[in-house]
Amino acid sequence: MGRAIPFPSQNGKKKNLSDYLIALSVIACSAVLLVALTIALSGYQLKKPTRTLQIKYEDVTGVKVNSEVRYAGAPAGRVIAMRHLTTAERQSSPNKKEAVIVTISLNADVPPLPDDITASLGADSMLAPKFVSLSAGTPGRKTLPNNAVMEGHLGSGLDEILAQAGPLVENAKKLIDNLNLTVTDLKSDLGSFMPKLGPLVDSAKVDIDKVQKAIEDLDQVETQAGTFLETADTFVSSTDKSFQEQLRQLHVTLLNLKVITTHAKTLVGALAEKPNRLIFSGKAAKLTPEAQIIKSEKPLPGRTP
Repeated sequence: MGRAIPFPSQNGKKKNLSDYLIALSVIACSAVLLVALTIALSGYQLKKPTRTLQIKYEDVTGVKVNSEVRYAGAPAGRVIAMRHLTTAERQSSPNKKEAVIVTISLNADVPPLPDDITASLGADSMLAPKFVSLSAGTPGRKTLPNNAVMEGHLGSGLDEILAQAGPLVENAKKLIDNLNLTVTDLKSDLGSFMPKLGPLVDSAKVDIDKVQKAIEDLDQVETQAGTFLETADTFVSSTDKSFQEQLRQLHVTLLNLKVITTHAKTLVGALAEKPNRLIFSGKAAKLTPEAQIIKSEKPLPGRTP
């Protein structure tokens, strides 16, 4: 009698199927992550950009495709393409040093760009990646059209400073060489001039003595002038006080004369009417008060009506 052949159980089949599904899921997830990483590193965009701007630069060291673009310091887009300018393009360009053209895409929320914006390269620190920096520009100006071409400027970072330091160092070296020649010539001139310096010093000493004596004479003149000015000031002060006193006395005299002439008019008028009043007295006339005469700016009658 033969032995029965064993058949695989239903549970074993289910376990093998689940293992296959898990392996396929891991492979699919890995493939998705690989594709996403490739897109992120390459800068490939699934959606075609609607707003672009082309910028010409002399040097774009540190900038690459997918580098960040900032407008007034805020994120505004990405670098989507870079290429070298052809020889014909460089020759026709106003700036012959421009060698690379960078194409950037702008986000939809970025406002229209004024035509006076500037494009430069920047970095947050020495080790941070570089980005394309767009200035804010002036609101109200004419805006740039889509895919416009503009001239870029190098940033003001350490790289630009070091690049500009090269010619400066060369000029400093030339200046030092010229200075060495000048010092050598000066030593030679001093060697021939020193023997002639002794008589010149003696002559200068005599001249200095004369100048010193002239200064002393000027000091005496200054002292005498100061004394004269003090005397003149005292004279002017005393004369001014005397003149003011005389004016005050003259004022009092004129006031008294004003009162006398006013009353004299009354006396002359009375004698003209009745000359016998020189012998026979009559009723006394009521004269205008002295204070009223002094205050009045117009002639007053001597007798109060």
